Amino acid sequence: MRRISRSCHKEYIEWARECTANQVYPMSIATGTQDGEIYTGGDCVLFWHYSGFAYISGNVRPDILDEIYRKFLASDTERRSEPLDPKRRFLLITDSEFILDYYSGADLIQIDKRIEYIYGGIPENIPILDESFALETITADNIGEIRGRITPSFSWKDSDSFLQNGFGFIARSKEDGCFAAVAFSSAISPEEVDIGVETTAAYRHHGLASYLAYRMCMEIIQQGRKPVWAHAETNTGSQKTALSVGFKPIVINMVIHKC
Repeated sequence: MRRISRSCHKEYIEWARECTANQVYPMSIATGTQDGEIYTGGDCVLFWHYSGFAYISGNVRPDILDEIYRKFLASDTERRSEPLDPKRRFLLITDSEFILDYYSGADLIQIDKRIEYIYGGIPENIPILDESFALETITADNIGEIRGRITPSFSWKDSDSFLQNGFGFIARSKEDGCFAAVAFSSAISPEEVDIGVETTAAYRHHGLASYLAYRMCMEIIQQGRKPVWAHAETNTGSQKTALSVGFKPIVINMVIHKC
């Protein structure tokens, strides 16, 4: 597969729109909103987002899947056909039975499930902010305080990129002034915004994830876009948050990655 120059990424917007497993992550790359790579193999296009999420659009052939295995899914850099950042994940997310069958049973491969959601509307019980916390918009002044695994640095290359093209909210403890939770745009397209949420362990069980996710949904809708949500099937916490703010599951995709 041939890597496409970033200056040509916008030529692949329609390919991104045709990704059936997900559109917001491929579109964020094609529009130049977020970092990632695009590879083409003739009538097939691979989108590899900075977060590590990868999606395929077009006619996928066995030789393309074999090349993807050698280039991205091998267990170490010595097995890869070209040098890549060894710390960067590669998780191929797909709804294709053909791709799933091709990799099933393959050496070094693990397959998990990922639940995708659409927004079903404002919930009956609207989340409210615990009075012990204060809400802030993410800015250059507070982005450096954000801590955790699912934060802007998960899917944005740097703070400047996020502050220029992304948005989000944090909750801060009024008692000690510390960062408590964040909800942010994990991926952005002209039509959709995927939401990421993280709560610091010391401040869990205060409903912060639900409240911040709800605020994100309202902001996204005000922008004229659709909120979207997804998580690993085993992530029951994320599932609970999604359902509490009005999301509805629509499909389960497969996540193919190295063991």
